Amino acid sequence: MKELLVGLDICDSYTKAFCAEAESVLHVPTVVCKKKQEDVWMIGQEAYASALEGEGVMVDKLLKLLTRGGTSTIGGVRYEASELMVHFLECVLARLIGQAGAESAVPAAGDGTSEVRDDAPGVGDGVPAAGDGVPEAGGGISEVRDGAPGAGDGVPEAGDGAPEAKGSVPDAGDDTSEVRDGAPDAGNTGAPDAGNAGSSDALPAYDSARIRQLVITVPRVGASLLDSLVYCADGLGIPRDRVHIISHTESFLYYVLSQKREVWNNQVGMFDLSRDFLGYYEMKVQRGMRQTAVYAEREKLDEGFDLDILSSPSTMKLADKILCACGERFLQKKLFSSVFLTGEGFDSQEWAPEFMKLVCARRKVYAEQALFVKGAAFKAADQVREKTQYPYIFICDGRLDTTVSIKVQHNDQESQLVLASAGDSWYEARTALEVILDHQQYIDFLISPPDPKKRKTVRLTLEGFPEREDKTLRVEIRVAFLDGNTMAVAVKDVGFGDFYPSSGASVRQEVML
Repeated sequence: MKELLVGLDICDSYTKAFCAEAESVLHVPTVVCKKKQEDVWMIGQEAYASALEGEGVMVDKLLKLLTRGGTSTIGGVRYEASELMVHFLECVLARLIGQAGAESAVPAAGDGTSEVRDDAPGVGDGVPAAGDGVPEAGGGISEVRDGAPGAGDGVPEAGDGAPEAKGSVPDAGDDTSEVRDGAPDAGNTGAPDAGNAGSSDALPAYDSARIRQLVITVPRVGASLLDSLVYCADGLGIPRDRVHIISHTESFLYYVLSQKREVWNNQVGMFDLSRDFLGYYEMKVQRGMRQTAVYAEREKLDEGFDLDILSSPSTMKLADKILCACGERFLQKKLFSSVFLTGEGFDSQEWAPEFMKLVCARRKVYAEQALFVKGAAFKAADQVREKTQYPYIFICDGRLDTTVSIKVQHNDQESQLVLASAGDSWYEARTALEVILDHQQYIDFLISPPDPKKRKTVRLTLEGFPEREDKTLRVEIRVAFLDGNTMAVAVKDVGFGDFYPSSGASVRQEVML
């Protein structure tokens, strides 16, 4: 049975799953429901129907609950957020595996990929998602309008000696999610729409052996959330070396760089408009003598609005005006190869004629509702290649923008030994090595950011370490990162064979990059 390369996009309101074999993108609300009298878990319309009929209890906002380390009580049983997320992801992956087994041919390059939505009552039908269904570089994307006004690796176990990531625990009263017992809230009422695909059939059995690579993308990455998602992957039975977690910003890079070079030859912008978020992403390429660096940033915009205002002509004009102001601020006086539109708010562009006229002026514009999940799938496919198809230094949320090294001497030659490089995932960048000190009771770390003028040396003094004869003080150095700007260093005396046993001396320090 063929192993799958899976991308997952998890947000508080929705989750999307994609692999090439499934052809279509699975789209479900991020809610899970458990039957009151049975150990049966459900997602999608089945979950809403069970809650509506009073047979089950539904929990939503699972990502926020996981981030806070919260709990929910169902039928007198208290469930940790990670347990609920594991049940939810098992159902999602089981359904995706079912699609991959039921749908035969892998689409050829350039074929469109549909979106199968299993939504709550009241959520719109899925629209065709632009893009190539195969996670390979050069996939196609749908062009909205060109120049005319428009409508329309493994992570070490805790306790292995590496510095631990720090996560906050919410106060009492802030750590529980909304538990729905019975009918959904106003705005989500009514019977499930029988016309939506993929909701009533029994889920196939989940089989972790089918997952060759799983790349999860979330809006922003933080140590606590990353730890929790890794533990969820443990609960799913997927080995840690097969699981990677990236930000939406990094997914944006993978998706764009999978397109033809003309799409990203200059700067690339993207507007993301969803029910609870309006954001702008920007990517630029910096070509160097040895390697090309790709930078991407994400900004949450204060001008965000509720998509309900798109229901009347007068408020549509207000929304169009808001987006025009954002477009003028970010797109003026810059050279863009392309602009992307994603998010539920851009299911249709007819409500924003002036904004479309602005973004389409002298640049190509593309709409892709499954951009983040496909970017994750592209990374999953790249993980199993012998040679990457993305030979670039990624600088974005979740990646380091600084190289850290120490000066060493080997074979009578001095050199810089790199401990972590710019472009590495800060969460996965963990290094352990042993060195022998020569005439020094300190270790100097060279911090090299992109701007050479800001290069600096940070000295870690080995207080309390024994003073021994030259070249007999052997220490172990462990380096990890608490976030993209904070490095944690731990050094301990490991002795020198039978001549000098370890003194037990150690020191730990956090370094701001």
